Amino acid sequence: MFCGVKCRDQLESKSSGERISYKMMFPVFSVLLLVINQLFCFVSGAEFFSSIHEMTKVFGYEQKLLLHMQKFLGDNQEKLDFLKARLREFENERNEAREWGPAYFDSPINKYLLNKRLTVDWQRVENLMDASTGEKSLKRLRKLRNLKIMPNKKELEGAIDGVLRLQYVYRLEAKDLARGILDGVNYGNQLNSELCVDIARLALRDQHPRLAHSWLIEANGRLTGGEKEKELRPQILALLVQAKAELEDFRGLNDTYQELLKIQPASEQHAKNYESFLESLGEKALLNDSKPILEHAPIPEEGETVGEFQGYSLTCSGHWQLTPKEQRNLRCGYVTETHPFLWIAPLKAEELFHDPLLVLYHDVIYQSEIDVIRKLTNNRLSRARVTSHNESVVSNVRTSQFTFIPVTEHKVLATIDQRVADMTNMNMKYAEDHQFANYGIGGHYGQHMDWFSQTSVDAGLVSSPEMGNRIATVLFYLSDVAQGGGTAFPQLRQHLKPKKYAAAFWHNLHASGVGDVRTQHGACPIIAGSKWVQNRWIREIDQSDRRPCELWDDSLATYAQLLEAK
Repeated sequence: MFCGVKCRDQLESKSSGERISYKMMFPVFSVLLLVINQLFCFVSGAEFFSSIHEMTKVFGYEQKLLLHMQKFLGDNQEKLDFLKARLREFENERNEAREWGPAYFDSPINKYLLNKRLTVDWQRVENLMDASTGEKSLKRLRKLRNLKIMPNKKELEGAIDGVLRLQYVYRLEAKDLARGILDGVNYGNQLNSELCVDIARLALRDQHPRLAHSWLIEANGRLTGGEKEKELRPQILALLVQAKAELEDFRGLNDTYQELLKIQPASEQHAKNYESFLESLGEKALLNDSKPILEHAPIPEEGETVGEFQGYSLTCSGHWQLTPKEQRNLRCGYVTETHPFLWIAPLKAEELFHDPLLVLYHDVIYQSEIDVIRKLTNNRLSRARVTSHNESVVSNVRTSQFTFIPVTEHKVLATIDQRVADMTNMNMKYAEDHQFANYGIGGHYGQHMDWFSQTSVDAGLVSSPEMGNRIATVLFYLSDVAQGGGTAFPQLRQHLKPKKYAAAFWHNLHASGVGDVRTQHGACPIIAGSKWVQNRWIREIDQSDRRPCELWDDSLATYAQLLEAK
């Protein structure tokens, strides 16, 4: 039986005789376009920022770094006042982390600061320790820092990129992020002016001038005077000139440039470039008023053209969602008809969309099974890749780490597959290996399709192509996420918030076998917490009796459209 969508919390109180018609859950599909999908395979080597799991492991190495530093201080007591002060600073940070416990890593700001310490700050300490005394401690410290698992400056950029992604997708403000406030939750951390400049510089490099402008304004407001302000203020103004030029705030650009000249004479080349820039603008620069620069672009009006990533972001942030009228016919209830066992233990199902079908099953995996999975994945995660130009590459489109494990490795995996077969009425004999993934700082997976494009098949990027395309996906949520981390379906305007023990199910293909572009989806960035998921990709082979073709090409028209035309 299905009831209205608001009754999902009443699923626990099933009365006798309630049943769900499985056939009702599989309406026909329609589509007019095809797009290239993003596949994934795994790559050797681990990263720091792209997995919370890896971050917690590396965090322990900092304690060893502190011990070697303490030994060095004992050998150089008379000349190491600076190092003592830095040691106290680091220990205070760690004491705060211990007080917070596991929740310390819920804040992306803490993750960024830890990256900062383990890269830039520890490099300064290393340089100061590079003296004739304390060589033994220094050697041990360098050995630890040179471990492959330890972060580098590239990892620091990855951490900053995660903060910018959160800001862009969820339309957060730099002034709040700098105060440690993420989507209304205060994590109690502050970013100083120097850190704000670092973030702004990367935002400009990655062509996010609005975000860069907001971080530079915040950096300027956080200057505290002294030598540090003399060093940072010219940098802030120079970067503001660049941001205002890209945002075409020409009058504001000129005012900022003149302010910069008052405190630091421009180099000959810089001045020449500026004059050439003004000449190329002509009267446009003189007539342009200095208008307030919005930190985020306005929300698109209805009917306005929206890019794929923008649609994904608007769905993640909740600005795109189904209307109450569109949700009216969605139901929830119990699945009992796909296997006799379900008469004893029916599955709780919630409809999220009819055509294409999107269903969320509740309480379909157990903590004991998740514990086994975590043991199986230990020390096996590696950075995820996507396909690009007929090859598989590491990309900021997907910031997570994952691994594939065959069903034969543990009986729990076979048990899960049997449950998936009961849930979906699909044959699991030719399903792909189980994939497990963990997301890191701002971890996400941009909009993509799970089905294979012909281009990917022709390029040899699809394993076992003889088993056909990915006819369906089942996505298990193995953890709750404090903030963010949902699954967004932009074309369906559905946003699935991660709920531990639940699983989402959808068909990737039309019944005709053509890829369904409406199933485009993406993993929204993690604001706080750690996200673990499990993917089951089911192939086409031996499914014809489970999901037969229609009497018409449902990739060109739905049954309702055919009736209307007739």
